[in-house]
Amino acid sequence: MLSDTRARRGRVIFDTFRSARDPRLSAWLLFRSALVPELEGTQIASSGGRTTAAPLGVYGVWRLLATNNRELARCALVYVSPGAALDAVRLEQGRVLDMAVTTVRGPRATTHGWVIRRGDRPVVTAARWYESAGEAAAAARAATVVLATADIAGSVSIGTASGRRSTIAARPQ
Repeated sequence: MLSDTRARRGRVIFDTFRSARDPRLSAWLLFRSALVPELEGTQIASSGGRTTAAPLGVYGVWRLLATNNRELARCALVYVSPGAALDAVRLEQGRVLDMAVTTVRGPRATTHGWVIRRGDRPVVTAARWYESAGEAAAAARAATVVLATADIAGSVSIGTASGRRSTIAARPQ
């Protein structure tokens, strides 16, 4: 019998993109544009949530995973660094009670997603499409519960020039 309650928590992991032309970043932004169209022209955010022009460097994002490593949610913004993404998720974890769920109709009739906002600011989005608005809303509510207690990873997935990913076991900077 496991006595460590950490074994039952979701977790937040960090990914990076080394270029604004990274295909994974493009796919991330394309999916996000269907959920949060007001962010379509905005790519990068500072740790304070302000959007800025895309600087050169390593962009950071965070993803929320269930205990079985299934992706539950993604951050709504792309940050100037993995460290900025870390700061943002720590801040948002403490503000879960101030968040509200909105369902979104996808590009086809049977696709629905969700966005979690704090005030008018999008914070978290769905990671996939759902068949009904009710299913999407339930998934969003579950994601907020998991986010509130999720363990935050101490490593970052780094993209290489060849397109492969490797994990650096160090605190995101």
